[in-house]
Amino acid sequence: MIATQCKALAVACVATAALLAGCSSSSSSSGTSSSSSTSSSTSSSSKSALCSSVTGLKNSVLDLKNVNVRTNGVSAVSDQFTKIQDQLKTVKADAGNQYSTQITDLSNALSGLGSSLTAARDSLNGGTLTAVVSSAGTVVTAGNSLVSAVSTTC
Repeated sequence: MIATQCKALAVACVATAALLAGCSSSSSSSGTSSSSSTSSSTSSSSKSALCSSVTGLKNSVLDLKNVNVRTNGVSAVSDQFTKIQDQLKTVKADAGNQYSTQITDLSNALSGLGSSLTAARDSLNGGTLTAVVSSAGTVVTAGNSLVSAVSTTC
């Protein structure tokens, strides 16, 4: 039964990854125009720190998108969840007051993923696994939105 659920989850992960593949850093976000006007006041050292921290975040979001839950289990999603949380803290510190909408969106998405991961650890079944995949997709979308917005500065 768990093997069937894992197959379903793997299919859902592939479908989610395919849908999210269209979310590239070239897409624009609603916060881009407001952040562009404030980016001119950003010093070059803080700009460099922000660009560096966003690159790390972008890589972790990509790694989350590519997690193979069937092979590596829910713990692989949990590992990426922790990395993204840590990197978001750094991005938030480096960004100051910029990109607050996108940072809040990603923070909220991470909160949802954390809840889904807890539910899956407490009761591993098709429903909780589907919720993990869906929440991970939301994190990827929110992460891509933040990366896209910051790309106007970097």
